[in-house]
Amino acid sequence: MPTEPCPLCGALNRETVLEARVGDPEVPLLFYLQRCTLCGLVMTEPRLKGTELAAHYDDKYWGRTRLDDLAWVRRDQRHRTTFLQRFRRQGCLLDVGCGLGLFLHALDPTRWDRYGVELMPVPYQQAVRLLGAERVRQCELTTAGFPSAHFDVVTFWDVLEHLPNPRQALAETFRILRPGGLVFLTLPNWASYQARHFRQDWYALSLPHHLYHFTPQTLTRLLTATGFRLRVLEDHFGKENYHSLKHSLLNRLTRRYGRLGGRARYYLLKPLLYPWEWLSTRLGGGSHLQVCAERPVR
Repeated sequence: MPTEPCPLCGALNRETVLEARVGDPEVPLLFYLQRCTLCGLVMTEPRLKGTELAAHYDDKYWGRTRLDDLAWVRRDQRHRTTFLQRFRRQGCLLDVGCGLGLFLHALDPTRWDRYGVELMPVPYQQAVRLLGAERVRQCELTTAGFPSAHFDVVTFWDVLEHLPNPRQALAETFRILRPGGLVFLTLPNWASYQARHFRQDWYALSLPHHLYHFTPQTLTRLLTATGFRLRVLEDHFGKENYHSLKHSLLNRLTRRYGRLGGRARYYLLKPLLYPWEWLSTRLGGGSHLQVCAERPVR
């Protein structure tokens, strides 16, 4: 029986919907994905904490980048800046879990007053190099101490699922947003075709990094419970669907046939990926959710 209540509804009763082993094949880590029987939110157990979890956010996790090439950074972040500009084109913005600072760096500083919070030391140091120490804080959002009604926009780009208590994070976001302010989120879609089909091989499962796994229904309920009004929720967008499908297929084939056999089969199937991605996304939902919600003006 879990000792911590579900952060969405407060219930304790859960059912295990998936077991997954990650890490060293000889001594893998075993995780259970447990679904709240009352609200449907899926949670990872056990949850690694502190230095044990930080070890899984090493340099390789952040990928290869060209940080000093602003044109490259803006191309890399275009899917996020384009979504933002559909709703807001200037203001004071906070990026939660800003990582290396790429999204903030891609924004026009003449239009945006840019701030970030990042807990992990490696990306924090790089974000400070790009943006300045006065722009980035190394802490959790809930301990940052920003003034109430201070920001026009708060963003969570593939971050909410990493946080120990997403409800507290969104409640704090509501407090620091001005009335009429917007929160933007992207995160994996547990209700997607890829999640259902690939299960433990689903690339966006990303254990042990992801502590929670949302569907459109549970995310909408969480936003409503913390005071937000949903503006847009989409699951048919961007390159994330194809990227996730490609790596999910590779994960499955290498698990079943080994590294060399799996890669050989992957390259034989690769020509089918684009039609597979197009059809599965439209019939079964995309691998990621893209959301804009508003703090209502009262």
